Amino acid sequence: MRGKVFVIEWHEADTVAALKAVYQAERDGQVRTRLHGLWLLRAGRSLREVTDSLGVDYRTVQRWAAWYRRGGLAEVRGHKMGGHGQVPFLSPAQEKELVAEIATGRFRQGEEIRAHILERYGVSYTLGGIYSLTDRLNCAPKVPRPVHTKAKRAAQDAFKKGGSSKRSVRRA
Repeated sequence: MRGKVFVIEWHEADTVAALKAVYQAERDGQVRTRLHGLWLLRAGRSLREVTDSLGVDYRTVQRWAAWYRRGGLAEVRGHKMGGHGQVPFLSPAQEKELVAEIATGRFRQGEEIRAHILERYGVSYTLGGIYSLTDRLNCAPKVPRPVHTKAKRAAQDAFKKGGSSKRSVRRA
């Protein structure tokens, strides 16, 4: 046998039945898989059996066990995948200013917002980045739908209310 013997000092409250109940009650998929692995380990399965059952890497289960040793179930639940993401190009104050500027209705297209950000803050976004930014900030250039010059508003309203002059006939 190579390396150290794999040992976990289980917390007194974390019995096989308790870990199973916690695992089954968990709704977050990533955390649920981790708790499933810990439950299997607590039930006496080997690391290899757990990795084969869950379809994860051997080292992954070792990492989960290390988290458990360090801080129990709270530590296992506390780890999130993906990190913190990219640092925003604009500061929170700049984002606030931009939201206020967009709310005035000054911009009709994302390209105009993009040009404004480049001119005002010196930050270059792609057009797709502008759409992501406005989604994240819960704002978008709001403009009314175009209305044709020959449109008759009264006739449109009457049609919406069922006031069409044409009779509707159901055909069999």
